[in-house]
Amino acid sequence: MKKYILLSLVIVVAVATIAVSKSQPEKKQTQKFKYVTAEEIKTEEIRLIIRTSGVLSARDEVLLSFKTGGIIKKVLVESGAQVKKGQLLAQLDLAEISAQRAQAESGLEKARRDYKRVENLFKENVATLEMKQNAQTAVDVAASNLKIASFNEKHSKIYAPANGKVLHRFAEAGELTSPGRPVLAFGNTGAAFVLKVGLTDRDMIRVQTGDSARVFFDAIPSKHFSATVKNIAAAATPGSGTFEAELQLENNGATLFSGFVGKATIFPKSSGHFKTIPFDAMQEANGKTGAVFVIKKSQIVEKRSIQIAHILDDRVAIFSGLEDATQVVIEGSAYLRDGDNIRIAKKDDKI
Repeated sequence: MKKYILLSLVIVVAVATIAVSKSQPEKKQTQKFKYVTAEEIKTEEIRLIIRTSGVLSARDEVLLSFKTGGIIKKVLVESGAQVKKGQLLAQLDLAEISAQRAQAESGLEKARRDYKRVENLFKENVATLEMKQNAQTAVDVAASNLKIASFNEKHSKIYAPANGKVLHRFAEAGELTSPGRPVLAFGNTGAAFVLKVGLTDRDMIRVQTGDSARVFFDAIPSKHFSATVKNIAAAATPGSGTFEAELQLENNGATLFSGFVGKATIFPKSSGHFKTIPFDAMQEANGKTGAVFVIKKSQIVEKRSIQIAHILDDRVAIFSGLEDATQVVIEGSAYLRDGDNIRIAKKDDKI
């Protein structure tokens, strides 16, 4: 009797085990997909603004330097000084340079005397034609040396090229300077101010001369300045890899100074076509990169990395990453993983 009871128990346990094993796949099957809401990816024509920053400078700003090297005798102006055209601003110690000019003058006088003597001898058939030609060449060389010495002496002084302002003073009296080393920065009075900004290659191809811009300075927080794109560099700046653009400001009476750091918003005339998605579709964002879940035809989600072009009011314009996608997940993505099966919920369904 006990054997029959034991056999019955074994059969019952086996049947129960089979029933449980059959029910488990069904349970998994009912949980193998997740409900989400989705939205179609749109393609829109958008005029994207460009935000950048730069440093203010006078449009006609120039660096003044000496043509020759030497010891600076005096610098007659300070930074911020208003000067008139032709005013003496700085001067080298002319002792050595004046001596070189005097030496060149003496050399020219000697060459001319030698030429006259050879010319007289040539007339008397004592000197040859070659000797006369060599004497003439010596005169020409001495005259050229005098021109060089006079030129160097003249450019050992710095004069104001126009009415304007000394923007910066780089050197002091007594310093030894080299040819071409900046001594003063000069800005023309009445010259327009420009904000020199850097543009990435992607932004540079969308900006044209004549595009409008708006500039803001932290030093003058209560005012914004209208500006126009005047110049765009044809080559990238070494080191930064950006393209320099000049935004010419329309001064509305405010006092501006070279060196102000400004923030600019450029409004390109040209527009472009971009794929746009709702802001809620963004799963991750870090600067100009982000991630979203896109829905493939097989109702499987794929996590995509995207490049952000611009954030609009409630949508995001995308540069790249959604080329072959048509839908993005809006709700229900908190627990999604790459490759999950999903079902798109209807309006009445609860996520």
